[in-house]
Amino acid sequence: MPNSFAYLALILWPLISIWLYKRYEVIPATFWTIVGGYLFLPVGVDFDFPLIPALNKETIPAIMAFIGCKYLAKKDVTILPPKGLARNLLYLFFIGTIGMLLTNSEPVREVYRFIPGLTYRDMFSVIMLQVLLLLPFTLAMQLVKTHEEHVMILKLMVVAGLLYSALILFEVRMSPQLHKWIYGFFPHTWGQQIRYGGFRPVVFLGHGLWVSIFLAIVFGASLVLSKLKIKMSMFANGVVVTYFAGLLILAKGFGAILLSIVLFVSISFLSNNLIIKIALAIGIIAIAYPILSILGVFPHDFIVGMIEPINEKQAGSLQFRFNQEDQLLERAKEKFLFGWGGWDRNRLVDSVTDGYWIILVGKYGLVGFSAIFGLMLSVIIRARKMIDYLSGNSEKVLLASHCLLIAIIMVDQIPNDSNNPLFWFVIGALMGRNQHIIGEALKLGMTGSKPLTARVQ
Repeated sequence: MPNSFAYLALILWPLISIWLYKRYEVIPATFWTIVGGYLFLPVGVDFDFPLIPALNKETIPAIMAFIGCKYLAKKDVTILPPKGLARNLLYLFFIGTIGMLLTNSEPVREVYRFIPGLTYRDMFSVIMLQVLLLLPFTLAMQLVKTHEEHVMILKLMVVAGLLYSALILFEVRMSPQLHKWIYGFFPHTWGQQIRYGGFRPVVFLGHGLWVSIFLAIVFGASLVLSKLKIKMSMFANGVVVTYFAGLLILAKGFGAILLSIVLFVSISFLSNNLIIKIALAIGIIAIAYPILSILGVFPHDFIVGMIEPINEKQAGSLQFRFNQEDQLLERAKEKFLFGWGGWDRNRLVDSVTDGYWIILVGKYGLVGFSAIFGLMLSVIIRARKMIDYLSGNSEKVLLASHCLLIAIIMVDQIPNDSNNPLFWFVIGALMGRNQHIIGEALKLGMTGSKPLTARVQ
């Protein structure tokens, strides 16, 4: 049961956000408003008023970031992405919610439960919630333009990782107790946080897996900055990178460690063009995963068999997830285009929904899934085209490596529901940089990938 301080923290966050915008420039203020809320506010605590989405650690910081940008920093930002592909994909999601409503007016009647049919109120609630959840993407897209601002985002990620590492190390040693001590309850199943003779740190993210993937993305950011020889902290870059690698091992997230190895090998040793191709391939596999699973061509058994000799327990966990996916996918097929909607209509009585992809397909169908995953993939596709407009190698390294970070985020949504405001801010930042590059290229008279004058800085 949440204590009073859990609700007080939500109430105080708007005041903290105002202070951030009064003290810092708009990009760091927006980053700390959104990401700070994700990292430090309580899990599963909200103010649930009628007709509007619940106000919690995701929606309150997003709303305050928009208010801060628009009215405190006086930036001309909009609540929807600017005209273009990103906005069109969001419109596709909205259209899908209309289809969801029209195909789910009947109640779910089963032996152990009765769930009413959907109403127009549910449709508007879904649309409003999705706009708020994507607001970090929308704001980052409008704020991040130049190479210097792009670098700033990665620096802020590394700083966030360094600050959070003190709490992570505390829970590695003392067990995941901070959320319980401060907010009055433990946010997940305790047994899932015990691994390899020790504890997974949870801090205020809800599960040890979310801490692991957070560290993996921060580790990737530190690799990029180190490759560019950009100072990250008072410590040498090699020390920072090694420190994050050690934290990843201590966090005991097997999947996150594997993804971090991909980041390390790719960013450290591969060319920019090859990095983008790998990122694009990973992104395409992630977005094609539902269809591949339905057709029975995705190599689930092969992957489990590859992992089993390395970590038998992890292989068993992955096999369990794949089995659950099969059951949930069978239900999703009944309303595959627009989904079942909310209120657990998409779930079976005893099902476990781990992956973000199966949640999207089950709730919002193939249309909703394509809109959200298509938004992520479109950023990588756009960056692949934009890289040829850039003049300096550092800009190309940053663009290519950022694509790989997004691809890693995408593929982690297959086994896990690690979707969060930080990740959407990171994705939106690259989209904003892409938009600025094409805008500058047009000013310089460039067409295709061949410059007519000078290349973009």
